[in-house]
Amino acid sequence: MKFKIVIIGAGKIAFSLTSALINSKQSVVSIVSHDIKSAKALAKKFDVAHFTDDLKNIPKNANLFLLTVPDSEISKTAVHLSKLKLNFSDLVFIHLSGAENISVLDSLKTKGGRTASIHLMQTFPSKKIVKLQGVYSAIETDEHDLFRLLKKFCETLGFVPFRIRSQLKPYYHLAGVFASNFMAGTMFIAKKFLEMNDIPPEYFFDLMTATVYTTLDNIKKIGPSKALSGPVDRGDLKTIKKHIQAIKMLKPAGKLDPILILRNYLVQSLNLIDVVQEKQTKLKESHLSIKKYLVQELRKLRKSI
Repeated sequence: MKFKIVIIGAGKIAFSLTSALINSKQSVVSIVSHDIKSAKALAKKFDVAHFTDDLKNIPKNANLFLLTVPDSEISKTAVHLSKLKLNFSDLVFIHLSGAENISVLDSLKTKGGRTASIHLMQTFPSKKIVKLQGVYSAIETDEHDLFRLLKKFCETLGFVPFRIRSQLKPYYHLAGVFASNFMAGTMFIAKKFLEMNDIPPEYFFDLMTATVYTTLDNIKKIGPSKALSGPVDRGDLKTIKKHIQAIKMLKPAGKLDPILILRNYLVQSLNLIDVVQEKQTKLKESHLSIKKYLVQELRKLRKSI
């Protein structure tokens, strides 16, 4: 099946995706956005001849629709598409959300359209082009033939495709949130702690990533649990108590909230107890003491709020 592609939405991900499509000699026949200036900017950048702010103006030869709109707009966009006079049985509709499953496209499926989602495990912080060669792509569809078709499509773009189930998709997306978003939040706190020590801000990245890259390399080689190190791993309750005391002494200032940081430290440390258990099979007395102490501190914190 040869695709004539319409991209609906001209935000951050659309720029990188369009770049990947054009570089792979795919046929992008139209850019659609409710903001005509955004549609024009994306179309102009990649020499796409047709752009519009009206779904009714979509070229009649289009057969693949990529919805790169925000999650909250997917269902609404699908409903608008379903009202067009189209031969839906010949069309494929794909959204790119990691959090929403294909049920948000049910209005199109009801009309006979083939529906799926393709989520790229990548971040798109701006409209600056992100190279997608080798990016992992999760395909969700309830049609086996469509999965095979989209798998080949993704491979032509240089993606690494795999299939996910609709009912378990939230856990797939959570994996990305924990690995990426929460890491950014954790590094934000780390940066603030370094600033408290008057360490030059230009040192931050190299200072922190020296250990981060080592940890990531170890995770790749031996897995997350075996890569764990630090006070929880070695059963060092004394150091953990020092950390908690230091956090309690923080005064609310700027963008640091001591209560949130303390809760984060306690919860993350409790999570590390589970990591230690997988690493060592059985917890030592020192680890059980840490767990008991962390739970007590967390209960105190809850009562104080």
